[in-house]
Amino acid sequence: MEDARLETHPDLMDPEWRKRAEREARLGAKKDRKRQRKQRPRRRFRMTRRVVVGLFVIGTVALLGATAVVMHQMRGSADPGPQPPKAAPVLTGVDLDRPFDRTPAANWREGTAGITVPAGQAVGGFSAQEVDAAYRKVTEAISAARLGSRALRDHDGSELLALLAPNERARLEATLTSAPTVEKGSYLTLLGSNRLLPARPRMTGFLTAKAGRKGELIVHASYVTAYAFDVRPGDARSPVDIVPFVRDEEDYVLRKAPFAKGDAGLSLGASSGFTSRMACDAIKTGILAPQYADKDRPLVGPPVADEVAAYDPTKPLPSLDTCR
Repeated sequence: MEDARLETHPDLMDPEWRKRAEREARLGAKKDRKRQRKQRPRRRFRMTRRVVVGLFVIGTVALLGATAVVMHQMRGSADPGPQPPKAAPVLTGVDLDRPFDRTPAANWREGTAGITVPAGQAVGGFSAQEVDAAYRKVTEAISAARLGSRALRDHDGSELLALLAPNERARLEATLTSAPTVEKGSYLTLLGSNRLLPARPRMTGFLTAKAGRKGELIVHASYVTAYAFDVRPGDARSPVDIVPFVRDEEDYVLRKAPFAKGDAGLSLGASSGFTSRMACDAIKTGILAPQYADKDRPLVGPPVADEVAAYDPTKPLPSLDTCR
């Protein structure tokens, strides 16, 4: 009877045939795997926003690190350590937007706001309210004389005259309405062809009050005014060339009964002053002008060591003549 079992088939019993069959089977399986990979859909890499940002950050850090390494190599491996501070550069010229910088008036307040006015207290026969009113009157007179546009621009003393008692007004009218003179310039600040910058003049000082004769109150004003003048490019080398200072020590006398009606009110008492950093040619005619306006541009004036005292209202007036 013929053997029909598969494992006893004559081909399967041949060793060479079996080896060839196994090799062909392996090759066929390999081809099948390749075919399956080709048919399988590929996964695509999507560049999401998070991935983009991450790559940008990584690249930036890498670039900065490489730059730091290169810079360190360029400087050399030896670290010199902290460097001592360099000397501040010497500033020259002027800043017309900040003309008071690098002058004694740098921190002063604008106008009469720089004058300290104490609270009114009863003095002699004057009540606290009357002393307060006297301080206000004196402050108005200072403003009219040293800051008023009529005096500065037009050489017109009418604003100050209007504040004075009738008899005092009559006494000073001729002087304060005349052409510029040294005497008029002692009462008012008068300007010539040189004009001020828009920056408001700055002041520092104070008022005090004491009793005079019966019915008389004396208000003493000790103050300094700084003016900033315009300048053409190249005409000024430093702020002192465009900022002159006018220092005043003045007594203002306020009277009431038993004084006559014509003397009641404000009168001007004893005064003294000091002007510096100005043009000498102009001040000799009663005109205030900046130092650069002098033809020879002199650099005379108080020594630097005396600058603080010269502009300090609590110190005695300097005895120097700045135009010698």
